[in-house]
Amino acid sequence: MNYFKRIGLNSDGLRVCIGQTEPTEPKRVKLNLQQITKQNHRRTAQVLVLKRFLSFPPGISAWITINFLTGKNQNPRSDSWKLVRTMVLVPHQRFMFPLIPGGLHSHGSTTVGMLDLGGGSTQITFSPRDEKTIQDSPVDSIRSFQMFSNTHTVYTHSYLGLGLMSARLAILGGPIGSSTELLSTCLPAEFSGTWEHADIIYTVKGQEAGGPAYEACRSIVEKVLFRKVMKASEAADVDFYAFSYYYDRAVDLGVIDEKRGGTIRVSDYVQAAQTVCSRVIRGPLQSPFLCLDLVYISVLLQELGLPPHKQLKLARTINQVETSWALGATFHYMETLKRP
Repeated sequence: MNYFKRIGLNSDGLRVCIGQTEPTEPKRVKLNLQQITKQNHRRTAQVLVLKRFLSFPPGISAWITINFLTGKNQNPRSDSWKLVRTMVLVPHQRFMFPLIPGGLHSHGSTTVGMLDLGGGSTQITFSPRDEKTIQDSPVDSIRSFQMFSNTHTVYTHSYLGLGLMSARLAILGGPIGSSTELLSTCLPAEFSGTWEHADIIYTVKGQEAGGPAYEACRSIVEKVLFRKVMKASEAADVDFYAFSYYYDRAVDLGVIDEKRGGTIRVSDYVQAAQTVCSRVIRGPLQSPFLCLDLVYISVLLQELGLPPHKQLKLARTINQVETSWALGATFHYMETLKRP
């Protein structure tokens, strides 16, 4: 897995390379696939294992990870945690896997939900407590699977193209034909610079809003998200952990510590967006995209069904273990090895 991380492929990019989804960055994907073929031609076994890894939705893999790491019966000094940190070699496949006994959480305890905002896609996953949620949700949003000798049923949805970087491009109004110049009221009016996305360098400029900048930007974001996101039943009542750009922007705001993480409310993103967007002149270290990013995050969370008062937990590690989808994908792969 470290090899693929070094050449810049995340779960979205890897899925594109093995043909499981449509590319959002075709030039980069083609280049990375050539690198895999040229530099890694002897690793056929690893690629086959990787395909099995990625046959499982990343949102569910991340949900498994966070619920294992926060499970009520998980003691950092227990044997299962020691085994998480002790990797053993799987014969003939040269991949490192942990051997984990136990389960995701203690019997009768509630699980937590997972929100992830990547560059190309965003995911939401949680375990419904109400049968009505299962009945009313689209069939492809409800998944059941075996894990640690138990059956788990989750609501999960991945929105390809609604990750923060893909959304930035849409909000900025591009791409329009062959033009690489983008104007937006979501950027500071005095700003002029460049931004690279999918190997294309855009010239981006701010534009006077003709009114309150926050409202103008929010209007654009709402149009971009119109009818593209479903409100998830029960989302308002689930305890969520949020990752990736949700975390990064909270760090940028100074709401959480970069290493320790913390908590943030949806309303904190909203209020920060209003404050940042209303500034006539941005700070010297402030990203010109901060207004846009915060408006997008605050609108997206509410479109997903989270009310303004909803508090999210933000963490990159729990008990020194990274909160990555890869751990959950590993557990699922190990589960498949048990099957005849």
